[in-house]
Amino acid sequence: MKNVSKIILLLACSLVVVLCFTRPAKAEEPTLTAVLEHLGFTNTELVTTADVTFPAGKYNVTLYAEFAAYNIYNQLSYYEVGTSTYNLIFDGPEGGSGYLSTPITKTITVDHRFALSMFVSHEDHRYFTENTLNPDGQNHSRVYKNLNDPTMQLVGFENLYGAGDRDYQDLVFSVQRQSPDIVVPEVPFGAIMTIASMIIALAGFVGFKRLRPNSRYNTKTGKIQ
Repeated sequence: MKNVSKIILLLACSLVVVLCFTRPAKAEEPTLTAVLEHLGFTNTELVTTADVTFPAGKYNVTLYAEFAAYNIYNQLSYYEVGTSTYNLIFDGPEGGSGYLSTPITKTITVDHRFALSMFVSHEDHRYFTENTLNPDGQNHSRVYKNLNDPTMQLVGFENLYGAGDRDYQDLVFSVQRQSPDIVVPEVPFGAIMTIASMIIALAGFVGFKRLRPNSRYNTKTGKIQ
C-alpha cells in the first residue's frame, strides 16, 4: 500500500513539472503560397525583380489576410516612386487575424508611377515593394503575377525587422488594374510646324484687316485702295 502511495505521489509530481515547464504548441501558420492557393490563386509566378513598382492608372486593392500577431498596427500605403509621401489605403484595425471573412476592396487612382509600402506603427518601421529601400537591407515583400489574369498582381509582406520568419503573409492583398494611364498621342514635328505656320498666317491676315479697315481691292488695277 505504501508503495502504491509513493507511485501515485511520484506521478503527481511529474505531472506538475510537465504542466509548469511545457508551453502549448503554437499552431503552424500557412505559407504565403498556401494562403494564395486557399484564396483560389493557384496559377501564379513569382516576380524576381527586387524593386517592384506599378504604372499609373486606376486600381482595385483587395485585402485578403493578415497572419500577424500585431495586425492592428499594419498599415498599407502607396507612394510616388522617388518620393516619401505615403497615401494610406488600409489601416490595421480594418483587417483581422488570419483570413478576412469578407475581403476588403478599395479603389485608388494614381497619375504617376508608384510603389507600395507597409508601415508597422508600433515599431516605427516601414517596408517597401522597392526592397532596396528597406531599413534593414532585407526583402520584406513578395509579388506574384496572377497568370490567369494579367491585370492582377498578388503581394505578401513580412512585418518583422530583419525579415523575421520570412513567411511574407503578415499582409496579403491583390492589386488589380482597372484602367491604364492616359497616353497622349505623339504628333510629328512636321505637322506641328505646318499647323503653327497656318496659325501665324491667319493671325497676320486678321491683324492686317484690323489695321486697314476701310481698304478695298481694285479688280482693275490689282491694288488695295
